[in-house]
Amino acid sequence: MIIRGERVLLRPLQPADWPKLAAWSNDPDVSRYLEGEYPKALADYPEWYRRAMSDRHSQHYAISTHSHLLIGHIELDHIAWRSGDAELRIRIGEKAYWDQGFGTDAVRTLVRHAFSALGLTRVYLRVFAANRRAIRCYEKVGFRKEGRLRRPGPDGGEVTLFLMRILRSEFFQGPRAPARRLSKAQREAG
Repeated sequence: MIIRGERVLLRPLQPADWPKLAAWSNDPDVSRYLEGEYPKALADYPEWYRRAMSDRHSQHYAISTHSHLLIGHIELDHIAWRSGDAELRIRIGEKAYWDQGFGTDAVRTLVRHAFSALGLTRVYLRVFAANRRAIRCYEKVGFRKEGRLRRPGPDGGEVTLFLMRILRSEFFQGPRAPARRLSKAQREAG
């Protein structure tokens, strides 16, 4: 299934994507703020892919342009079907596509899918406080900060992560909410 956004397409991951995924995992600029278990060695992708595709609490998508150029990876993880929660993770691996709205459109597209097609009620994420680019992206979609975590950093110091979330009701009533059809009574009251 392909999920169409304004600027991106979200499609299932394929084995042909593995070399780029591995390259992004080995790029310090791309992986600096990355959380999640992404293999660095290409040889580890078949097992990772098998586990990811068989996990009913996780959905992974390739992010591509409308011309089908692979530029990133996005996922819903820890999907709790009963409570309607899921954690979002994203990486735009092709640096030429940073700061152009592709990540924002990918997040907005997957959140819309999570709420509309999957019936989820809350999507949350963790983001490094120093990752201003990502925080701007999430805030444009309507995510709000709701907490912070401090944990040991790679250099022996501490790093701060923000916890952010968006609710279905907020997404569909926010400034970038999808257009809704008005009923005849609403048009007449208008």
